[in-house]
Amino acid sequence: MRETHLVGIDLGTSGVRTTAYNTRGVVVGSGEAPLEEQSQEDWEEALRKAMPELPKGDKICSVDGTSGTVILADASGKVVFPPQMYYESAPEKAERVNEFASAREIRDKGVSISATSPIPKILRLKEEEPGKFEEVKWILSPTTWLLYRLKCGGEERWRELETDWTNALKLGADITGRKPNWFEPLFRDAGISLDLLPEVEGPGTPMGSAGGELAEKLGLGGAELYQGLTDGNSSALAMGCLEPGDYGISCGSTSVPKFVSEDIRPHEALYYHKHPIRGYLAGAAIETGMILKWICEKVLGVSQEKGLELARKVRGEEYGFFPQGDRSPFFDSRMGNTLTGIWPNQDLSKKEARGRLVRGIATGIAMEEYIYIPLLEEIFAVTIDRVNLLGGGAPSEEEPFSWWNELRASIWNKKTIEMEPRTTVGSLIPAALSSSLFSDASEASKNLLKEEGEIKRDKEMTDSYKEERDEFFDLWKEIKTLYDGRNRGQERHGGFE
Repeated sequence: MRETHLVGIDLGTSGVRTTAYNTRGVVVGSGEAPLEEQSQEDWEEALRKAMPELPKGDKICSVDGTSGTVILADASGKVVFPPQMYYESAPEKAERVNEFASAREIRDKGVSISATSPIPKILRLKEEEPGKFEEVKWILSPTTWLLYRLKCGGEERWRELETDWTNALKLGADITGRKPNWFEPLFRDAGISLDLLPEVEGPGTPMGSAGGELAEKLGLGGAELYQGLTDGNSSALAMGCLEPGDYGISCGSTSVPKFVSEDIRPHEALYYHKHPIRGYLAGAAIETGMILKWICEKVLGVSQEKGLELARKVRGEEYGFFPQGDRSPFFDSRMGNTLTGIWPNQDLSKKEARGRLVRGIATGIAMEEYIYIPLLEEIFAVTIDRVNLLGGGAPSEEEPFSWWNELRASIWNKKTIEMEPRTTVGSLIPAALSSSLFSDASEASKNLLKEEGEIKRDKEMTDSYKEERDEFFDLWKEIKTLYDGRNRGQERHGGFE
């Protein structure tokens, strides 16, 4: 009997990663390659470099990619304009789009149109280069585009395309109905033809076999292809958010808490994706690690690792820290990071002062991450007993990132499981279920996901931070009130030079 292997491709902004697994979740090949430029040629070259030699046998393949980036391709999939990256913006077009009644309607359904959203950037290309835009036959996510590059030959005409609903969301899909679909009034108002858009289907929907030249060069010829995911949704599945009640948080430059719910319960601090398997993914995104890294490198002149090592050696009496409020839960771009309780204690050494500062920031971030646990418990009337954590350094008693994760687990006071980083597995779980490789999500999780172990909690630390943790959000709201007053004062005086 031929063994089946699962091949996951992560098409990121800074690089491409590929991993091949057997059905027991053992890695049988992997690779990665950096991306210096964003173009069809660079993406395909990086993919060739990242693809390992694949074992013989049947193959299942899927892809995850950056959400919010769009590809405008011709009838055979050739990229017409450079990829419109998620971080690029078209503010004037966004202002115009937001005047549409349809933009307000889709906002109520969970999709806000900003300067970095795909539709304003598509509109800019359509109006500034109308002749070239005539060549565009498909508007696709990087995930969907790459899957069809693997499926189709170089000059083959692309017909009857489909995309997954996680990648469709930011482009303008309504996920609140029984079956997600494009929100037609928005595209009609923007003058963008729905004929340019693929049909919206679920992640893991079969696409047929890989038959293009690119697939053959990669060793994927004949592989069964399945609709993929955004990178964020792939990470959520990779950290074990598979069934209703599952909760996890990925911690890196940004922290992203995710909770699997049966339904949508609107709240200003949360956004929703339709879950790739069942229900919905309630989540948020907050700037965290990038703040600590910036303070360490730009202010203290040390690496993030060195800063955390200094913090680990300081017990208590850290400075207070309240993170910036430009993202969830306040969405106030004028609310900066705030330090409190700083006194010029001459008895402190430079190392001790730096350690207190970094420990304060690390503690404030852990408390910011914590607030989503009681919030979700209240909204969905559940008790979250377990947190799956993705991110941080390798498990080690001395490793500073592991100390930060121990601080997190102690402050959260929940059973916290560190998950092995396997982003490429996320897109493969719906594919494996669709192909009946596993009977259900539990079996897929048991085989494909790996736990690195429970993060130990320090009881003394838990007890000492409990009161501060429980008061944190109320104090943070008071900090916002101070910023509101300061900003009103600046507006009255026309700002300060």
